[in-house]
Amino acid sequence: MLFDKIMRAKPGVTKTPVVEKPLSASGSKYLLERIVKWVLFLLATVSVLTTVGIVSVLLYEGVQFFTSDFYQEKHSELEVTGEAAGLAAADSAPANLAPGVVSRVSVRSTTDALIFVNWDAPTVGQAPASYDVAITPNLGLDLSDCANLPAERTSCVISDAGLGRSYKVSVAAVAGVGKGVALETGSFQVPEKVRWYRYLTDTKWRTLLVPRSYGIWPLLVGTMMIAVLAMLVAVPLGLLSAIFLSEYAHPRLRAITKPILEVLAGVPTVVYGFFALFFITPLLRTVSDDVGIFNALSAAIVMGVMIVPMVSSLSEDAMRAVPISLREGAYALGATKVEVATKVVVPAALSGIVAAFILGMSRAVGETMIVFIAAGQNEKLTFNPLDPVNTMTGFMATTNFSDNAIPGTAQFQALFAVGITLFVITLLMNLLSQFLVARFREVYE
Repeated sequence: MLFDKIMRAKPGVTKTPVVEKPLSASGSKYLLERIVKWVLFLLATVSVLTTVGIVSVLLYEGVQFFTSDFYQEKHSELEVTGEAAGLAAADSAPANLAPGVVSRVSVRSTTDALIFVNWDAPTVGQAPASYDVAITPNLGLDLSDCANLPAERTSCVISDAGLGRSYKVSVAAVAGVGKGVALETGSFQVPEKVRWYRYLTDTKWRTLLVPRSYGIWPLLVGTMMIAVLAMLVAVPLGLLSAIFLSEYAHPRLRAITKPILEVLAGVPTVVYGFFALFFITPLLRTVSDDVGIFNALSAAIVMGVMIVPMVSSLSEDAMRAVPISLREGAYALGATKVEVATKVVVPAALSGIVAAFILGMSRAVGETMIVFIAAGQNEKLTFNPLDPVNTMTGFMATTNFSDNAIPGTAQFQALFAVGITLFVITLLMNLLSQFLVARFREVYE
């Protein structure tokens, strides 16, 4: 009431009418706002569902890598009654005295590297005194259970078979006059099952040659070695350029230099890969003869150059967010420009700088084309950056473009297992980034 009286007492002053309804909530503007809100909601929902779907498929297929018996459904039981092959009986022996041919041979292979062989006794010819079981190829197999079998034995077990290797088994009856014709099975493969603890502990990664090995350490060491070396290049260059742009560069120079620096982020990674292979590698080979044509060092150097814009831009944004009052207070205490930059601005922006480093590390871990072209595909565990190495992303690219990416095989499912490992590493890095940002974040008013 008092405010109304004062307003009426002042000449030429009119009371502003109270708007009961916000302007944005009236008419077509209100309808447009609702449409925009629902469109944004749908887009966010699609993004979340897409992410959940990708992760779910990745997890499902990756679990299949550790739970499936590969090749078991195709070669678990194989009966052969076709044309016999092998050694015939002695020509001098009468036909009725020759050992008969076994009528059926079946094999069952398991993921325990065992091959169970069963056969039916001959129904014609002389009754066998024993049986002779052979397997091709016979490389490191234990045939002790199948040696000198008596006539009453019609089964045996071959052990120490190579997982994923192809074999043929033949069985022949033996009588006093010699060995009968051997009946041979068709080619079959021993099913392989990847154990999760072998995946985490083995130091060999060999998916094409048998016996196969699926130890992730060669790929993991190659990935982390290149990523760490790349960060040794990107962190000093990115941080120093960020300090220059934030504290030393004139605003006009900053407006020109920063976009030029960020142009590096738009260069296709395949260009970086060929640059590493045909420019950096020859330079390194002039320094040392131990540098291979494909090596981890050249890929790491070029990858570090590629990451510099990310580290520099994010770090410079964090430094620019530091209040000017902190700088002025330091100058008032007699600090030099270098001291202000290194002892005031950088510590104040530490959370953003650390986050930039970790994001750059994640970018290096997930890079594909540079390592695919320049690092080589050597799946050997090595800590020498001058040697060729393979990374997790490099293996996925190589396998995807090869003829061995056949769905249902262990080599194909290994793609998803490596993808899960890469996803977990990147997720842990992002969680670490969020923790460090929350831990060292400084809030200024």
